[in-house]
Amino acid sequence: MHFYKKRVGIGTLYVFIGTIQFFQTLLVSNVYDNYLGDYRFSPGSTIFYTSTLFAILLFFHTENLVKTKSLIYGILIANISITFFSQFLLVQDHSIEQSSGLLLEEILSFELTIFLIGTSLLYLEAMFILLFYDFLNYKFKDKGTFLKIFTTMSLVCIFDSIAFYTFFYFTHDNFKDLIIGNIIGKQITVGLFSICLYFYLKFNKNIKPKRTPSDFKEILKIFTF
Repeated sequence: MHFYKKRVGIGTLYVFIGTIQFFQTLLVSNVYDNYLGDYRFSPGSTIFYTSTLFAILLFFHTENLVKTKSLIYGILIANISITFFSQFLLVQDHSIEQSSGLLLEEILSFELTIFLIGTSLLYLEAMFILLFYDFLNYKFKDKGTFLKIFTTMSLVCIFDSIAFYTFFYFTHDNFKDLIIGNIIGKQITVGLFSICLYFYLKFNKNIKPKRTPSDFKEILKIFTF
């Protein structure tokens, strides 16, 4: 990422992550064919969504707050644009009498409410990441980078699993299995991604150490626009 930043800029990262967000919504809606013991989970939620959150954390660690917020808003706008464009295609396809777009419908069809709630949670959790990580940096200064990464992402992902699955699957018979499977799957992903991110930050010479907040008021600047 940082090796090519001066050559291609960061716009390509915005587009890539925004696209990943859309496809993870499709996977959460339709794919639960992976198992952790007796528990089912969706790769869209446990892997793709978690990778988006880690990309936000990486950006926040290496860039300033303004650029990080630009990334967050870029992801949201890309996600909203692609989703409503897909819904427009489905409406157009249904209006054609002899439509042969069955495959198109299977690919693009998903619950719009899942997308809307998921996008809202993404924004909320992105702000949590910035707040938690900056708070840990303030409390522990330059010590324990791995633990700060893992603790921040672990807490945010547990919150996401509980909030998302409680909202959509609380009345399902397999609600307990779904939420436990999602929590376990995300925690495994968080552990692996935390290791990768830690070594990436530690050995990448193009990355400068993140500035430590001087006081708690500086941390709260995260919520300014």
